[in-house]
Amino acid sequence: MKLLLISGHGAGDGGASGQYGGRTYQEATETRRVTADVARDLAGDCAVTIYPTARNAFADYQAGVLDEIAHFDRYDYVLEIHFNALRQDDGDGKTKGVECYVPRDEPETAVEEDIVRNVAACGFTNRGVKRRDWSVIRAAWRAGTPAALLEVCFIDDADDMAVYLEKREEIAQAIAEGIRQGFSLGEEEPMTYEQFVAWMDRYLAQRAQEPPAAWSAEARAWAEEAGIVRGDGAGQMRYRSFVTREETVEMLYRLSRLEA
Repeated sequence: MKLLLISGHGAGDGGASGQYGGRTYQEATETRRVTADVARDLAGDCAVTIYPTARNAFADYQAGVLDEIAHFDRYDYVLEIHFNALRQDDGDGKTKGVECYVPRDEPETAVEEDIVRNVAACGFTNRGVKRRDWSVIRAAWRAGTPAALLEVCFIDDADDMAVYLEKREEIAQAIAEGIRQGFSLGEEEPMTYEQFVAWMDRYLAQRAQEPPAAWSAEARAWAEEAGIVRGDGAGQMRYRSFVTREETVEMLYRLSRLEA
């Protein structure tokens, strides 16, 4: 699977901001942190590309260059990371939460539901999966690639930021796990009986074609000359193949007739 991660805002556009613990947090900075963490957590499970972090995907969309930079058709899924904002809140003991958007015409939301559910389990309110034609994910969808925009939490809500700052790595892992779950990444598919038979036939055929060892040369010459070993219907001796009971009985029978 090929995944494209996009960090929201940047390139002079800081996005939303919020105050917490005497510090100001900027959306463009935090989206890049989360994107990098998610990419790291998915390493080995799929091929992850991060949209150039020095750029702003929405600005590229407005400039008409997004498609030629993103190459959406090269990917199986696109996830754009953002942080929500409403108004600065010093905290009321409740998180405003996580939500995810897909294009209006996207019929399936199973992957996004997995992502939102996992992130909410870190301590956020689950605001669910919604449909809206945000420019970047709509562009990906038009290119034939499923896409979603994830609002990790509210950057201007003290309760949300308390959870985020304490559990940032866990949140990134939750996003990565949602993608793994949604696309069944890292899961080994059980081998079917037909696949097993095909592989076994291939192994036996290859083994039968291997040359016999030199130490058996004299015995083989005797057995062939005496008619005890006659090979298969094509005249192949197949000395490295396994012998069935009926083949063993047949060779013993030929030997007994020879001795008689």
